[in-house]
Amino acid sequence: MPSFPTLLLRAVIHASFLLPATAVRAQGDQPPAAAKDHFAQQYPGAVVKEWEKKTKHYKVEFKLKDEKYEAHYALDGAWVRTEHDVPKSTLPPTITGALKAGKYASWKVKDVEQHATPQHAVLYKVEVEKDERKMEVFFTPDGQVLREQEGSK
Repeated sequence: MPSFPTLLLRAVIHASFLLPATAVRAQGDQPPAAAKDHFAQQYPGAVVKEWEKKTKHYKVEFKLKDEKYEAHYALDGAWVRTEHDVPKSTLPPTITGALKAGKYASWKVKDVEQHATPQHAVLYKVEVEKDERKMEVFFTPDGQVLREQEGSK
């Protein structure tokens, strides 16, 4: 059986071959300059937790004024959206009214996110559920439904 110093030397040599490959992979996962530039301009003072490359986009998790946010960028660096959780109690009355008057009146509001996109400065994603069904409903601040999609339970 090899001695401890021999095993240690082998481990160091083996690790030295892995490090360059890891560094190259991490470098390829870096977001485009356009995404980083947009982020820096839009969110000065934000504290970045991490940038993560997904299959079809980049996601950056950050804190701004003690609130957690996520911003999403296309692979070419174009801004897609920014989102953060907000308390249910902060939903505009137009949206709570639309929920109570519409087909989701008997559904329970589970989660609320505020979104911003290039097309809409403010959107609300309201997750509602009833029995075994879950829906995500996207509202404009004036209570208009933009989109509905089945959520996963």
